Amino acid sequence: MNKTLKRNVTILLSVVLTFALMASAGALTLNLSHFMSNMHPLHVHILQPFADEVKEKTDGRVEIVIHGGNSLVAATDAIDAAEAGIVDISFILPAYTPGRFLLSMIEEFPFMFDTSYQANMAAAQIQDVLQEYDYTTLKLLWFGSTDVGQIFSKMELDSAADLVGKKLRSPGTFYNDVVKGLGATEVSLPVSDLYDALDRSIVDGTFMAISALKSFKLGEVVSHVYMCNMYVTPLVMVMNWDSWDKMSAEDQAVIEELLAEFPEKIGHLYDEEVQPAIDFATEKGVIFSDFTDEEMAEFHAVVEPIVANWLSVMDEQGLPGTETYETLKEAAEMYK
Repeated sequence: MNKTLKRNVTILLSVVLTFALMASAGALTLNLSHFMSNMHPLHVHILQPFADEVKEKTDGRVEIVIHGGNSLVAATDAIDAAEAGIVDISFILPAYTPGRFLLSMIEEFPFMFDTSYQANMAAAQIQDVLQEYDYTTLKLLWFGSTDVGQIFSKMELDSAADLVGKKLRSPGTFYNDVVKGLGATEVSLPVSDLYDALDRSIVDGTFMAISALKSFKLGEVVSHVYMCNMYVTPLVMVMNWDSWDKMSAEDQAVIEELLAEFPEKIGHLYDEEVQPAIDFATEKGVIFSDFTDEEMAEFHAVVEPIVANWLSVMDEQGLPGTETYETLKEAAEMYK
C-alpha cells in the first residue's frame, strides 16, 4: 500500500470511528424500575411496548431498559432512587411513600369510580396540579390508577360490623383511617407480599383491585370478594429531572405524545382484566357477593368524615385539596 492510499485509508477509518463514537454518545439509555413481574399485563401490554416505541420513534436516540419485580430498587425506595438518579424512571404506587404525596391520595378516596377507564381519564385532569404540588422534585410522566378495588376476605362477612377486630391490609395512609374506623387493625404491606400474608393468615382480608385476583394470584388465598367499588389504587410514573433534560426537545415530545395515550390504554387494559380475574377466582372457589344498600350505608358513614378530615388537613397546609377533589369528581362524572 503506497503512502497516499495508506493516508486516505487512515483518514477514512478515523472519520468512521468519529461518527461511530458520536452516534454512541448520542444514544441515551434510561433505566425504568417497576414493582410488577415481567408477566404482569402492565409490563407486557403497556410498559414494554412504550419502551419499544420510544426507541423506534427517536430513531434509537433514546432507549428505555425496564427492570421489573423490584430487581433494581425496592418498591419503597423507588421514588428516592429516581430523585437521586439511581434510576431514571420509576413506575410505582405513591402509597409506598406514605404521607408524602397528599394530593395524589385524593384519587383513592372512596366511591368515586366504577371503572378503571373512568378513573384514569379523570386522573389525567389533575396531573398538572400534582406536578405543581406533589412531584416538584421529579418530572411527572403519568398519573393514573388500577381497576376498582373491592373487599377480599378469608371469611364470610354479613356487614361492616364483621370486620371489627379483623386484620386488614391497607393500601395506603387514607385507608389506615378507614380500617380503624371499621374497628379493624390495619396492616401495611406492599402488594408483592400480600399473597403470603393472606396464605399464612397474617391478614384476614384486604382492600384490593379485582385484577389482582389473577395477576397476583390472590384468588388462591381468599374465599370471598365483596363488590362495592370502594376505591382505586393510584399509580405514578416519575422521572429524574436531569435525565429528562438530557433529551432533546424533539425526543421529549415523542415521549409525551406516547404518554398521552396511557390514560385510555391503561384504563381499558385494567377493565379488560376484571372478568378473567373473576373467572380465575371463581374456578378456585371464591364466592362473589354484593352488599345491600343498608350495608353500604354503614361504609359511607365511616368514610365520609374521614374524607372531610383529610381535605381539611390539605387545605390547612395550603394545598388545593377540596378544589382538586371537586375537579376529580366532576371529571369522574364526565367519563362515567
